[in-house]
Amino acid sequence: MDKEQLKKEMTEKSNNILEKYCEKDVMDTVSVMNMSAKTVFLGSLKVYNTEVVPNIIKDLEKELKGYGVLTIRDQRVTPCCAPSYIHISFNVTITN
Repeated sequence: MDKEQLKKEMTEKSNNILEKYCEKDVMDTVSVMNMSAKTVFLGSLKVYNTEVVPNIIKDLEKELKGYGVLTIRDQRVTPCCAPSYIHISFNVTITN
């Protein structure tokens, strides 16, 4: 398993999805947690248009489920001095 290649692919796919829905934020990279029995890839996206959140989650599921066990979570974030957004996080677990 080429972890760097997987990180690059997941980052590109996530950013393509954000671009598809005209979101201005981009994800810099996917983080990797190495464990003895598995490797977990972690990603985090900011979505400002709440109406497209279900579509973005569906697209993430479609694009990332082939890598391993996929978990996606979303949560509304309301900062004090910036616009509200939905934080979408995902992790892909691959057994070593």
